[in-house]
Amino acid sequence: MGVLKIACVGDTMCGDSFNLLGRGVASSIDKYGSDFMPDEIINIFSSYDMVICNVESVLSNIGRDENSLRTLHMRGRPQTAAYMARWGMTVAHVANNHILEQGLDAAVDTVKQLEKAGIKTAGGGKDNSFQSGIKSLRLRVGDEAIAVVGACFHNGKYAFRSDLDAVIKSIKAEAKGENLVIVSVHWGDELIDRPSIWQRQVARRFIDAGASLIIGHHPHVVQGIDSSDSSLTAYSLGNFIFDGNSEATGWSIILSITMSGKEVLEWEAVPIVSDRNHRPVLVEGVRKGELKKEISRRCDLVKQNIADVKRYQKEYESELKSLETKSRHRLWLNVIKGFSRCRPIYWPQILWRSVQRRLGIW
Repeated sequence: MGVLKIACVGDTMCGDSFNLLGRGVASSIDKYGSDFMPDEIINIFSSYDMVICNVESVLSNIGRDENSLRTLHMRGRPQTAAYMARWGMTVAHVANNHILEQGLDAAVDTVKQLEKAGIKTAGGGKDNSFQSGIKSLRLRVGDEAIAVVGACFHNGKYAFRSDLDAVIKSIKAEAKGENLVIVSVHWGDELIDRPSIWQRQVARRFIDAGASLIIGHHPHVVQGIDSSDSSLTAYSLGNFIFDGNSEATGWSIILSITMSGKEVLEWEAVPIVSDRNHRPVLVEGVRKGELKKEISRRCDLVKQNIADVKRYQKEYESELKSLETKSRHRLWLNVIKGFSRCRPIYWPQILWRSVQRRLGIW
């Protein structure tokens, strides 16, 4: 039985956020092209058999209007898919809460762009058309048969959501053979450093169904990694590529996993930070030591047995509410600071966005 090396990274958003048009990730990629990704990261990816990411934005020009804030928000360019392939990414998860943000046609085109570039996709539903149903990605890497089950449990307006029972059924079906089953899942709450009780329970069900790896994303921060029973659950890998980073969301990890068949032999969390141009870079020195210590703390959180479930969830929800309030305040502070740096045509659109959000039409 051979050894398989897998690298996993978190949310990969290749557009500009609404308050950073002209200064976000897409603008930085326009500036650097394929050189946006530092060589040090590309060299790391080149040593792996698989590199998996969550694509958190469309990569399509369908519906694009340079004068419309709405059509530009979190939209990457189609050529970015080819860049991602050059960087070493091999599998892209597309079931998340932003994939339908620019409409169904742009989502379908995103999958086409990724596949054309040689990147396999998971989570796009039947025929990658974002229709209901679970369709696993099956592939062979060397002598290893692998099934990647992509799922999303976010209830947002633009999410391509999954049914939990259908996901578990798919895991069981794939695990009956010799497939190594990887579940890539968009779930959880933003900014909090640990998973909810529900996530922990669902992770257990995935493992019992036959999953060897559970790779989570969406919270935008790193959450703990639990490796037991020869399986591994990474609840959230944080932001690999994103703009508008706060200190909490401005660092993440490359999760390095070594497999033998369906068994996890070893793993390592390699800390990375986002630079001023939103490029992921390796961190060294004192900061690396600090982040390693923080990762260890978060891993300890998910290894603890929870004696009082109600108390855990109450404290979780209280902290989450506080984090959400602080996040809203920070967002508007950043909007105000960057207002004059946006094209004037976007000024009323930025202000109108908050009203649209409250009305549920954004």
